[in-house]
Amino acid sequence: MKIKIVLIDDDRYFRRSAQRFLESHLDAVQVISCDSAEEGERLITLHRPQIVILDLKLPGIDGMELLTRLSHGPKDPDVIVVSGQPATDEQNIQTYVKALGLGAHHFLRKGDGQEKMLAQVKRLIQDQAVQSSTRAVVNEVLAVSELDLVLYRDDNRATCGDADVRLTPVEGRYLGLLMENRDKVVPLEKFYEVLCEAEGESNQRFDQSNKQTIRTHICYLRKKLGQSAHSESLIQTVRTKGYKLVVSQAPAPG
Repeated sequence: MKIKIVLIDDDRYFRRSAQRFLESHLDAVQVISCDSAEEGERLITLHRPQIVILDLKLPGIDGMELLTRLSHGPKDPDVIVVSGQPATDEQNIQTYVKALGLGAHHFLRKGDGQEKMLAQVKRLIQDQAVQSSTRAVVNEVLAVSELDLVLYRDDNRATCGDADVRLTPVEGRYLGLLMENRDKVVPLEKFYEVLCEAEGESNQRFDQSNKQTIRTHICYLRKKLGQSAHSESLIQTVRTKGYKLVVSQAPAPG
């Protein structure tokens, strides 16, 4: 079965180049491209792709608006957002944070190169294959009863109290890491290793920019778990060291 990717970008050169590159480097992949969010939305409905590569700056409806229209359920496409706009590091981070909050799985600067895009697509395809093969058999579950918190790893989903929480792959891995090491400090370097694995990248030197990316994911994970009454202190920051899931002082559910 072909993996379908819808690529939405008004830059004709980037669109054609990316399409040729992905189809030549991946087996059984079909890339369907267009230059507007309106046409992209139609193609997503028509073709039911597994992955969407979405430019943020588009004529008419922009990429952020289209991102809000996608439901991001378990059978909906995973989204990689791309941006070619020059920006400061702070602006990049703000855009990245907003896109994550709207359900994107990865953020890619066009200047990062096609190899990084390929790595992210490969990682999403691998994750989807694992989820598809295991969903019918068993969905690996982690639970912390003291917090009324359950993580369904294969679906990138958690329940916190009565709330059903959709997670990105990175958020799911981070929550699993914290739950496995409950009441223990998980070092920042470990979060970085998990981030590299999730995004299909090799480990580079851990530095300050990595800390900001980790902080962004933790921020959104906290926000998504914020529907729980006792979640403000659920994930605790341990300055300069890392984060930990606080269980011992949590009130009993109910």
